[in-house]
Amino acid sequence: MTKILIIRLSSFGDIVLTTPVIRCLKNQFQGGVEVHYLVKKKFFEVIKANPYISKFHIVENEISKFIPQLKNENFDYVIDLH
Repeated sequence: MTKILIIRLSSFGDIVLTTPVIRCLKNQFQGGVEVHYLVKKKFFEVIKANPYISKFHIVENEISKFIPQLKNENFDYVIDLH
């Protein structure tokens, strides 16, 4: 199974605009795909109901604290949608 991390940390509107990308990724991979999403806590409400996201990584302030955790996930792809 393919494992993808999508990063979008800011802007309500821009986070909403990433939703078609998530859906397309979920539908493109033949063997299945696990889509993770890295987002700031204050924007989590915008994206939390998306059925195409397998797991959320929620940042409050410093993303550097999450780097070891993210490395342990062994993502096949990391997509920064900034």
